[in-house]
Order: sequence, then structure tokens, then C-alpha cells
Amino acid sequence: MLKGSRVEFIDSLRGFSLLGILIVNMLNFQYDYDFEKMFDPSIWGQEFGVYVTEILFQGSFYPIFSFLFGYSFIKLIESTKAKGLNTNAIVVRRGFGLIVLGMLHLIFIWSGDILLYYGACTFFLMMFIHSRIKTVFIWSGILGAISLVIYPSLMNFIYGNSELLTNVYGTGTYGDIVLSRITIEDDMVIVSIMMAIVTLTLTPILSLLYAPIMIGPFALLGMAIGKKGHLTEEDRGMAYRKGWVWMIIIGLALKCATFSDAPWSEMVLTLGAYVLTIGYIQAFIVFYYSKAAQGLKRLLAGLGRLSLSNYLAQSIICTTIFYSYGLGLFGQMGSMFGLLLAVGLYTAQLFISYLYLKKWRRGPVEWLMGKWVYWR
Repeated sequence: MLKGSRVEFIDSLRGFSLLGILIVNMLNFQYDYDFEKMFDPSIWGQEFGVYVTEILFQGSFYPIFSFLFGYSFIKLIESTKAKGLNTNAIVVRRGFGLIVLGMLHLIFIWSGDILLYYGACTFFLMMFIHSRIKTVFIWSGILGAISLVIYPSLMNFIYGNSELLTNVYGTGTYGDIVLSRITIEDDMVIVSIMMAIVTLTLTPILSLLYAPIMIGPFALLGMAIGKKGHLTEEDRGMAYRKGWVWMIIIGLALKCATFSDAPWSEMVLTLGAYVLTIGYIQAFIVFYYSKAAQGLKRLLAGLGRLSLSNYLAQSIICTTIFYSYGLGLFGQMGSMFGLLLAVGLYTAQLFISYLYLKKWRRGPVEWLMGKWVYWR
């Protein structure tokens, strides 16, 4: 395999992780962190569906994407160097492109955007391009430890006022919903305009501070493993297969332990989510190289290659289903039917992506990003 060439396993893992991300986001599409409605006992299977999502998926799939982002970052560096291209310029344009795309997604489609933070994390990862593998591993551990303390409070800060928006999503016009994401209602128009300017200015800046905590730990882990040249077809992930069952068991146990209303429960929850992430990656390695995966590999890899387009498509489809300017089912479907919708939508994307790649090499958003990043 040429250095910097595409790794199909990484595409497949990215495709798999989109399922977990969609399942977690499905609760947010439906309830936008309104926990009172999220645990409404009058809806069939509601609490069970929420707990399945929270224990098996919440906080354990976006780190997989972060890991893949760091791994792919190294492959991008290797690829551009091998082609004699201006690596720094390409990486910087990619980072800015993701920030702009993330802001557009956040404002006009859905407030739960994560692309903005990946774009911001690009500039953080640039500091480690020439670092030794050991140094990258150490900083991954340091940031992981810091995030156990800071991340729960950080999430409460980011989403702490979201309950104020639930009525807008259920009854407001599209314009009302867009405005609610960037400003506050005020009798004085100048106050609303000033708040919008502050929000649009500060959000990208603050993402540069949040990204190392949110994305950094697993992105650096992915960078380190990418630098080692592992997880290729030749390597077959042999160094990472052992102990996956125990990692999953320990991760689930830690997440279940957080049902106690203790001050340390959020920290344990985050730790459990991280342990479960590693267990899921290890389990996927074992699955990917087994006979059982032969018929599914190409479907997962196709979905992963179009991950940016598929992620944005999920947001467009789901907000249209739940928000008032679409079908208006906000807070009405329930967690169990939401799970079924997530699996159905994901299955459709698997096959659509496979058929799409028979005719085109890149997704529409990937194509646009490529034009911007490489200026061609």
C-alpha cells in the first residue's frame, strides 16, 4: 500500500459510526435536550428507548469520529507530501472550510452541529504534525483526563439554555427557528442585531477553545496510530484486537453506575463512554476481518466515503420530519419509534451511498470541499 493512500477499514468504521451518531442525534432532533419531555412516561417504551440510547450510544460514537478525524488527518498529510503539494495551505483551507460549513449547518439546518469543532480542531492538530508518536500519545491522555472534569460542565454550558427553544421548534416558522439560534427576542431591534453579531463572531472563536477538549483526546489517539502506520490492510489491526469484550463490559458498567445521583456521576459517565468507544473500535476490527463482514464491508465503506454528505442529509431529513416547518412531529414520535426511524434512515443511506458511488467518485459536499481545499 502506498503511504497516504485510502484505508478501506477507516471508511467502513466511519460508516458504522454514523449509525450511533444518528441514534444519539435522533433524541436531540425530537426533544432538543428537553429532559422532561424526553422521559415522558405516557409514551410507549419511552424510558427504555432513552436508556438504550444513553447507555449504548451516547458519548461513545462521536469519539470514534474524532479518532477517525485524527487518523485521516495524518493520511492527508502523507498524501499531500507524496504529491508535492503545499500541505499547510491544504490543511488550513480544510479547517476553515469545515468551520464555515459547520456554521452554515448550525444556523440554517440544526443547532447540534459538530463540523465546526472538527474544523477548529484542525488547527490544534497542526501543532502535532512533526511531534513524536510518544508525545502525541501523552497529550491524548492528558487531554482525555482534563475532559473528564471539564466536558460535562462544557456540555451543560453549550446546551444549558436549549429548553427555551423547544416551543420554537414545535410551533415557530423557519425564520423564527433560524433567528433563535443566533439571537434573543427583544423589543429593541438593535439589541437583537448586536446579539446576533456577537454570536456569529464568538461561536467560531470559542470553538477553537472547546475543540481540544471535545475532539482532541481521540483525534490525537487517531493521529498517533496513523503515524504508526497501523489499521491498514497489511496490519489488519492485529495489535488492537485483544480485550475488546472486557472494554465493552467495563464501559457499560461505568455508564450504568451513573444512575446514582452522585456528584462524580457525570465524570464516571464520560469515562465509561470513552472506555466503550475503545471497546467498540476493537470489536469492529474483529468483525471487519471476519467472514461475517464480507457482505457488509463495501456498504459500510461507501457510507463512510460519503460521510459528510450523509451527516448533513440526516440533519436535513430529520429536522424536516420533526420541526414545525416540516411534518411538525417535534416531541411526539417517542424514543422507540425514533430508534426505528434512525435504523431505517441509516439502512437507506447504506444502499443509496453504494448505488451513488457506482456512478460518482465523491459525494456532493465532499466534491465542494475538495474544490475549496485543493483549489481545482
